[in-house]
Amino acid sequence: MADVDKGTKPHDGRVARRQRNIEAVLDVVLAMFAEDAMFPSMEQVAKRSGLSLRSLYRYFSDPGELREAAIARNDEVARSLTKLHAIGEGPLKRRISDFVTMRISLHSGMAAVFRATVANATRHPGVEEARAHNRTMMREQFELQFAPELSGMSAERQKTAVAAADLLTQLESIEFLRTFRGFSETEARKVLVDSLEALLGDMERDGSPP
Repeated sequence: MADVDKGTKPHDGRVARRQRNIEAVLDVVLAMFAEDAMFPSMEQVAKRSGLSLRSLYRYFSDPGELREAAIARNDEVARSLTKLHAIGEGPLKRRISDFVTMRISLHSGMAAVFRATVANATRHPGVEEARAHNRTMMREQFELQFAPELSGMSAERQKTAVAAADLLTQLESIEFLRTFRGFSETEARKVLVDSLEALLGDMERDGSPP
């Protein structure tokens, strides 16, 4: 057993060092995204990370693979920002407030990577696929949070309500409000809260399907 341990420790050390190097490189790419460098080259990343270009190419075959890996690395951050307490439970106003607060926070925490994702999606199928998956997950989260209201609607109205809310609360819409319209987080939050209350609130008042 002692011989086995001696043989595996150097290997384990190399694996751990490789993983540390990869994580450090991906963090460099994320930092460059935050500086609006949407398409960092292998040379730029190698220079900034202190890793040799040769070593970087051992980890990633081309710039596209490197950018895609950096975008994927941020998934853990996104998952932590999309959590909702007691999803689908409680008064409608509170659920709307919680939902909008979460989406605004998600955009704030992911804005740089979101912009990099949009910029790289047309160039890299893997990025576009992940983007489409995230959109679907976000729509499904809305459906769970507001299932009590949606279940009381006719099929046609439910379809329209989900489509409208999906359009309102995807990151693209929040990006539009924050970046192109110049709204503050507070102003953007009010737009979303008021819109969702108008969209869903009449079901709570009427207490019956239309």
